[in-house]
Amino acid sequence: MKRYMFVLAAFSVAILSLAIGSIVLAQSAPNNQSGSASHQIDQTTVAPLAPAGDDSNPSGPPEVLIPKEYQPSAASVAQETGSTIFFTPQDENSSTTVLFLYNTDSITHAVGLQTFYINGSLTISTTVAVPPNNLVRVCSDTVSTVSASWSKVVLVNFTTFSAYGKLTVPTGVKVDGYVAWDTTGVYDPLSSLQTLPLRFSSDPSMVFLPAVAH
Repeated sequence: MKRYMFVLAAFSVAILSLAIGSIVLAQSAPNNQSGSASHQIDQTTVAPLAPAGDDSNPSGPPEVLIPKEYQPSAASVAQETGSTIFFTPQDENSSTTVLFLYNTDSITHAVGLQTFYINGSLTISTTVAVPPNNLVRVCSDTVSTVSASWSKVVLVNFTTFSAYGKLTVPTGVKVDGYVAWDTTGVYDPLSSLQTLPLRFSSDPSMVFLPAVAH
C-alpha cells in the first residue's frame, strides 16, 4: 500500500511540474517574439538611405541627359581629335557647375567630357556634339528658367564624386565655365548671381595649385 501511495505521489508531482512548465512557456513566448520584432525594427531604422538626387550623398549613378540634337554619332566620335583640357567642377547641394562649348567652325564637332574620382578612376564618360557656329550649355543641375537660350541644356550631374574633369576639345571649339551658388537644386541663370570662374589647364598637375603665388 505504501509502495502504491509513493508511486501515485511521484506521478502527481510529475504531472504538476509539466503543467507549470507549460504555463511558463506560454507566458514567455509572446515576450520573446515581441523582443525579436523590436530588434528587427531597430536594425532597419538605424541607417536610413540618403534621399535620391542629393549631390553630397548621391544614392545612384550620376545623371547624364543629352538632347537628341547634341548626341554625336559613333563615326564622328571615332574620327574626332583635339586638345585635352582639365578643370575642377563643384557640385554640392548648394552649388552647380556650368560649361559653355562654342563651335566656331562650319561643321559639327564632338567634345569629349570625362570626370574622375580623386584616385584617378573614371566617374563619368560622355560626348557632346556641338553644331556649326553654335553654343551648347552644360549644367550639373536641372535648369528651370524663362530664358529660351537655356531650353536645350545638357545635364551632366557631376556630384561630389567628380574630383576633377577632362575635356577633349577639337580645333575650332572654345570652352568657358563657372560655378554658381544654387541652394534650391534647380538652377536659374537669371537669378543665381554669385559665381566663381572655373580654372582650366592643359597640365593636369596644375588643376590643383601646388603653391600660392605671392
